[in-house]
This record gives sequence, C-alpha cells and structure tokens, in this order.
Amino acid sequence: MMQPFLIRELKINELHKSLIILYRSFNRTIPPDLENQEKLLTSLIKYDIAEFLVAEEDGIIIGLGGIFFFGDTCSIGYMAVLPEVRSKGLGTSIFNSLVKIGKRKGCKTFMLYASELGAPIYQKFGFRSNYTTALYDLPSQLHETQKVNENVNVLKKLPEWAANIDRAAIGFDRREFLSIKLTHGSKLIIVEKKGYALISGLRLGPLIAKNLSVAVELIKMGILLGANNIIFPKHSKFSYRLFDLIKLTKRENEVNLKMSYGKNILQKLDYFYALGTYAKG
Repeated sequence: MMQPFLIRELKINELHKSLIILYRSFNRTIPPDLENQEKLLTSLIKYDIAEFLVAEEDGIIIGLGGIFFFGDTCSIGYMAVLPEVRSKGLGTSIFNSLVKIGKRKGCKTFMLYASELGAPIYQKFGFRSNYTTALYDLPSQLHETQKVNENVNVLKKLPEWAANIDRAAIGFDRREFLSIKLTHGSKLIIVEKKGYALISGLRLGPLIAKNLSVAVELIKMGILLGANNIIFPKHSKFSYRLFDLIKLTKRENEVNLKMSYGKNILQKLDYFYALGTYAKG
C-alpha cells in the first residue's frame, strides 16, 4: 500500500515552520533566538555540512529530520513528528532516508542523541547506547568568593590548537562547523592551549578542556557572559567533582541518550565536559 505521506528535501524557505514543528513535537517553548538558529542552519545547508528532510501530507509539513556531515562521521538529529500524526511510520521513514543519504556521502559512523520516545526506534536499527546526557541550569551569577582567572580570554576566531583539542576529544574534525557558529553570534572563550567553550544564545557548550580546573574557569566566564544552561555528558571519564565547584540545577525531563552505529570513533573523553546541543530525535 502506498504511503499517504511524502519524504522530501526541505526547502530553505520552509525552515522556519519546520523548526516550529520541532518545538511543537516535544512540547517545548519556541526560543527567542529562533531566527539566529534558522540563519545558522541555512549556512550549514549552504556549505553542505547539513541536509534536512521533511515529511509532507496533503501539502502540509508534519515531520522533520536532519543529518550533519563531518568527514566519514554523520550526526542525525532534529527528528520530530507532530503528536497527532504519530504511529504512521513517519519517523522511521525519515530516519531511513537520512541514513541512506549518509551512506551515499561515505559515512562510516552514525551518531545521535535519542529522546525517550526515539530510542526504541534506533535500537531496532542496531544503534548502541554510549552514555546519557542531562541539561543543567547555571547560577545567574558567581559567588562573591569566585573570581575568573586572568588567563581566560574571549576570541572571535577559532585557533588551530582549539580545533585540534576538539578533534582529539570528539574523534572527528568539526572546525568548519564551529567556525560557522562563530560567524552567527556564538562567543568563544579560551584558556590558551588548554581548553575552549562556546556560548550560543544562553547555552554554554561545547566545552573541551584538558583538566577540571580549566573547565571550571571556562564555566565561570560563561556565567559572567550570560550563559544560563549547560549540557553535561555522563560518561565514565566525566569528573563529578565539577558539581562541588559550580552550583547547578538539573532540569527535569531533559535527559537524552547518546547512541552510535558503525565504526567506533577514538575519543579522548576526559577532555569532553559539555555538549553544544542535543539535536535530538
């Protein structure tokens, strides 16, 4: 039987309403910086770092999914289907189509951050669980006893050493992606040759640092610059001492599962302190 819906490539002028569907699907408040998010995603599409598909029924967009390219590693996210049209196989169809795109592009490793709703779908495809992630609120200001070390600086351009540290931690090269984020308003905080963090909107992350003390200094500067939330990966190398040094409040129902499929990636997880986004599905 023919499917009653169509899976096709997203048109740039459909990005705004497609992102609205994403937030509606997860019953989330539309962020005030949605326009900046649209501009960033438009650039990523333009530079062939991202591709998006939509599910359409009777001429109306009812689902969305995206894939991001980092050499032979792909990240799938922005997976969303409106609640009123679920259980029709839309999510599975979008996901299948994204995987096919990735394989055509030469991807050997697929990654994603799964919501509770999406995880069972990906497990059926053979995705394995890596670790959980959780969203925390940062304090609105530093305690009077806390001071930011003078070796923390703000830059406008991603230095080569920061790109190299990021690649060591994450396991693949995403310097072009990070550089594009900087051109769209993200702020870059660094401790020279020891770690960096981005602030995008109100979120602090990614945060890559060679040790805990550097990570704490970057977080403190992030708070001073207005960041109010951060996503921590709960992997085996994560230093939970951080919670003793920075007062954090965990958000309810904001836990997701990092999953992967294909070739294992060599990572230096003791450098990896925070994600930039879930891009979940």
